[in-house]
Amino acid sequence: MAPDRAWPTRRFTWVDGAWLAFAAANLVAMLVFSEWETVPFHFIWVSLTVLYGFRVWGTGRTAVTLVAVIVLTATFILIDVSRGEQPVDEITEVPLMSAMFVAMVWHARRRQSATEEMRRVYESNARLRERERQFIQDASHELRTPITVALGHAELIERGSRDPLIREDARVVVDELMRLRRLSDRLLLLAASEHPDFLQSRPMELDAALLETLRRWTPVPRRWSLGEVDDVTVRADPDRLELAIDALIENAVKHTTPEDSITLSVARKDGVAVVSVADSGSGIDPGDLDRIFDRFARLDPGRSRDGGGTGLGLAIVKTVAEAHGGTVTAHSEPGGGTVFDLALPAIAPNGSEDQHRRGRPRVVQPGPG
Repeated sequence: MAPDRAWPTRRFTWVDGAWLAFAAANLVAMLVFSEWETVPFHFIWVSLTVLYGFRVWGTGRTAVTLVAVIVLTATFILIDVSRGEQPVDEITEVPLMSAMFVAMVWHARRRQSATEEMRRVYESNARLRERERQFIQDASHELRTPITVALGHAELIERGSRDPLIREDARVVVDELMRLRRLSDRLLLLAASEHPDFLQSRPMELDAALLETLRRWTPVPRRWSLGEVDDVTVRADPDRLELAIDALIENAVKHTTPEDSITLSVARKDGVAVVSVADSGSGIDPGDLDRIFDRFARLDPGRSRDGGGTGLGLAIVKTVAEAHGGTVTAHSEPGGGTVFDLALPAIAPNGSEDQHRRGRPRVVQPGPG
């Protein structure tokens, strides 16, 4: 390893020049004030050690400097000893201070090696993340066209065939292709979440968006209801946020039956807009709450792939929430239903933080099943 790579010290700098001048002055002081030669002697060695601690040199430069300082300080001590102004045992200070400097060299080089290793690991991880993101993005883009073509042909076969068995097989193909397209789209979204332009934010009225979302979902046979609805505005990307809310509702539908209820609400709480999706379904085990937002998480091992889940819905909710500076949390008990809260920073409607209205809870009749 080349030590100079981590510290920009290949060139002779003013710091090096200042230390040389300081060391030369202290060498002169060792002769002029020979009875106090210990003080300038230690000034030379301590300043050299401190300088090296901040400016790691290459092996050759370090060796030359160390030898030069040893020879010069030992020579000046011997001059004082020859004059009878210092005892001969003062020369033992030279190897002691040399050992101190060598210890600093060892410590500084260990620190430098650790820094270099951290930098390499960081750069390697950054390259891996970029390759992963690029792979997901390329794969998702490349999958879209063949999926769309295959889906169109499968739907034509389903509609045009008079054979019930062929129609049923075509229906399975259509369902699987739709599931594959959802998976591709969600992978592409997760890959795009690392881009600076992932969000195209603008003021968005959450109460209106929630009502529109509920209108789209009511054809699904559930006991739909609308809970508390505050007039709340957030700065968000409508497409991304509506996708996250849809993912929460889709998750609730998958874990409920037509007899279960799903309640949507939005409330302002201390300057935060909270969108809640509550269901009376099977619930989630407390031990699984920490990992439900992981990618490809499947908490119900008994649920077949026919349910259409990709394991990415809640991961997308978390990604979208964090991109907006918000959070998503879940509260659940086995058999007691689940409540998901999507919290986002709220902005004041019409310039007033206190102006908001509360809607009355309403029950929405389920659509045709």
